[in-house]
This record gives sequence, structure tokens and C-alpha cells, in this order.
Amino acid sequence: MSAPSGLEARSTDRSPLREDWLAHALSNAPADRPTAEEAVALLYAATGRPPPEFAWVRSPAEAATVLPAKEVFRYHDNWQTVEAQIAALVSDLRQRLRQRGDWQGAPSRRGGDLRRIVRESLVPAINSTMPGSLGIGWTGQHEADWLADVDAPDLALLDEWVTLARSTGWWWPRDGFCVMAERPTAVHVDANSLLHNDDGPAITFADGTHAHAWHGTAVPRWVIEEPDVVRIMTERRLELRFAAAERLGWETYVDQATTPLIATAPDPGNPGHDLRLYDLWGQVNLLLVVNGSVERDGTRRRYGLRTHRWQRDPLDAAATTYGLRADQYAQLLRRT
Repeated sequence: MSAPSGLEARSTDRSPLREDWLAHALSNAPADRPTAEEAVALLYAATGRPPPEFAWVRSPAEAATVLPAKEVFRYHDNWQTVEAQIAALVSDLRQRLRQRGDWQGAPSRRGGDLRRIVRESLVPAINSTMPGSLGIGWTGQHEADWLADVDAPDLALLDEWVTLARSTGWWWPRDGFCVMAERPTAVHVDANSLLHNDDGPAITFADGTHAHAWHGTAVPRWVIEEPDVVRIMTERRLELRFAAAERLGWETYVDQATTPLIATAPDPGNPGHDLRLYDLWGQVNLLLVVNGSVERDGTRRRYGLRTHRWQRDPLDAAATTYGLRADQYAQLLRRT
């Protein structure tokens, strides 16, 4: 049986454009400071302001040391700030793109793939390193998901936005000055380009700020570096439990946690191997299966799939992961 769990590489648009924007989203090269500053100055000019003073920091988290404390939001005068006016310019740009048919507002297959990588993986992980909200700011290279869907090089201000996504990390415009953050110094991803590292931090910045992630989900350090059965069983968040148990290894976990075994059955799609269904945490069941493909070291990996709490038959649980009935699953040929 092969894994339909979301950890395998998905079929995505591998066009040169998609790959180009993905490379920018995952880049850990030093920022092109002169180019980024020039683009920001042009955005300031569009609001009728002179170029700001620039303060470069080593990470988004370090931006908190130079940004003023966030003021109380006041509707009657907030529109006068440069950050609000740049936000209005971007909103107007997107509206014009929609009107021309150059951008739909909803991600395409290409943008949707990048959106998952950027908005559901990279951005949450970086946000987890920051001390609360820093007010209106922009994510530079992590604007790649929506820019990948745009094809309108002649539209005013789009060039500046594209330039920033290709030249810098996160940035925060303020009246008279702008805080610019360097890109990360290391980025680790899985086969789906989701932030992931099973040995240490998945993303690191020059000041030492870092975040851990497991297949796209930001997790505390212990999940990656110190997973153990007690912490897993006492963790309230289900996603973290699964991440930590996968990191520890499902066979190790079910053995050490004495997880109740519901039933076993031969796997018809993987002769010689079985399906094991466990009662997991009283909320979901766990189906342990052996991969049909041999690993590089010659072994076959056993991995865990979540199944419905009411399922008591391993064949039925396995069939559900393929959208099949148990009798249909039983007739499948061997999978790789």
C-alpha cells in the first residue's frame, strides 16, 4: 500500500513560472538591498512621500526591536499613515487586475500549490517566532503565491511588488522610515516543498531566530528534537500529537503507549504484510500500514493513517483512504 496521507509528493504544476516563484519563496540568499530599497521608495513616491530611511534587521522577529509600539487603531485617521496608504494601493492594484482578467483573486492550480506552501507553511512558522503583531507589514518573498498567478507586466506598481518579492524578506513601511528584514539563512522542506526538518529547525535566520516544522505545520522544538510518549499523550492539540508520534515512529509509540489493538488483517495490496488498526486517544483510530515501495536502505517503512473512530475493520479503514469500499479495496493489485 502507498501512502494517501498527504506526505507523498503531490502532482502539481511544474512549469518554469511556478518553479521560479517557488525558488523565490524558499530563497535563503542575502537580500538585494539596493533593489529592494528602490522599490520601496517608488511605493512611498506613489503616496506622495520622499524615500524613507531604511533600517535592516536580521529577521522578522528582530523587527520588533526597532518598530515603535503598535498604536491603537483609529478609523478616523488611520488612512493617513503610509502603511495604510500602501495597503490601499495594493488593494487598488488587485482590483484592477481582476477587472482586466489578469488575476481572479482565487488561486489557480499553480497559485493554489504555492499558497499552501507559503501561507499555510512558511508564514505561520515565521509568525510563531515573532512577539505578537507588529502592525501593517508585507512579506516580500512570501507574496509569491498571488504574484505567480498574475500576468500583467504593464500595470503600474506591479513591477515594484514583483521586485520586492524577488529581492527581500518581510518589511514594514512607516512614516519617514522602513524596516526591512533579511531572508532566512536556512530553509528545509519536504518532498512537497512544505517546511520540514526531522533533525532540527526547519527555518533559521542570521540572528539565531528559528522555527521547527513537521511537513508544513509549525511545531514546538520538543516535537522534533525530544518527542516522548508522555508529552504526546498529554498534548492537547491533536495535530501536535500526530506530528510528535510520527517523529518518534508509530511502531515505537504504540508499543510504549500500549495503544489498544482493534484488529489486524492481511493487506491485499501488499502481499506478505498486514494492516493494523488501533484505538488511538479516544478520538480517532490509527491504521498502521507498510509501504509498498522499498526504502533506499532496503526496508519498508510502516506509517500511520488517521481513520474514523467508528471503523473497526482494517480493510474498511484502508479502503476509506482510497475512497473505496472494503470489497473493492480487497481486489486491488499491488501498489508501489
